[in-house]
Amino acid sequence: MMATLSDRLPADDDRWGFEVKWDGVRTIAYVSGGEVKLSSRTLRDVTRVYPDVHGVAAALDGRDAVLDGEIVAFDDTGRPSFEKLQSRMNVEVSGLSDRLVTGAPAVYLLFDLLYLDGRSLLDATYEERRAALDELLPSGGSGWQRPDYVAGNGAAMLEATKAQRLEGVIAKRLASRYQPGKRGTDWLKVKNVNRQEVVIGGWFAGEGGLSGTLGALAIGVYEGDELRYSGRVGTGFTVAERRRLAGLLAPLASGASPFVGAQPDKRGCVFVRPELVCEVAFAEWTAIGTLRHPAYKGLRTDKPARDVVRETAG
Repeated sequence: MMATLSDRLPADDDRWGFEVKWDGVRTIAYVSGGEVKLSSRTLRDVTRVYPDVHGVAAALDGRDAVLDGEIVAFDDTGRPSFEKLQSRMNVEVSGLSDRLVTGAPAVYLLFDLLYLDGRSLLDATYEERRAALDELLPSGGSGWQRPDYVAGNGAAMLEATKAQRLEGVIAKRLASRYQPGKRGTDWLKVKNVNRQEVVIGGWFAGEGGLSGTLGALAIGVYEGDELRYSGRVGTGFTVAERRRLAGLLAPLASGASPFVGAQPDKRGCVFVRPELVCEVAFAEWTAIGTLRHPAYKGLRTDKPARDVVRETAG
């Protein structure tokens, strides 16, 4: 179940629960017999990618459950860092002592309970599922936490996330049922900053001090079956990330533009097959459908390129 972007909090505030919008990757945990299997939003098995969150299985003390949550990495100030999580995404590790694990520990933030001991909770309300989750896991443990939600008072919650420079809030209708794979208006995401997932359709070589490496990405979003050009993003990269992206994009090189209609407004674009997805922060959408002042935030390996469309607040 996924949230729909909204430009405002719900008016009937007392009928909603509010959670922090975490800047990580959505993950489902299947726990049985003291063992855990982790699945990404694209149904990829990521159990061996995040061994540092497996402790949640032991906390269930032999009970069987299906849990929903977000895996995040925190920076030195205690804020979620999607950039830090990049080094962990889709990379299977040798164990807890692996340098990737010690360098960027992952934490599983749980916010829903979908199944418990042979009983599906999909038809239970959000409020009932959260009560069951809170009773099952009353506190956090090694590699996992169960953050509280707030019933009502969404404005205060949103203001608190803004003050802490967090991404925003997720509003969930207290009476809503869980609908796997669906995006609807029972869950709303209200952001403090504009973020958009985009498809990489090409890249430009760096100039000046960036000569010899990747300088910018040509990005787009789908409208139906057509990839529409959304602009260039050339900021937000570390030197190491520029080199990594250049290596990932090289085998995707294509002789033809994947964009339909408007094309990159700068010569020298190396077009690629539109397979990689990244996330950008930006100021606004322009009248011609491009992003103003986009900044790169990281690759999104948890979302298929064909699912990337322009998010419009309702």
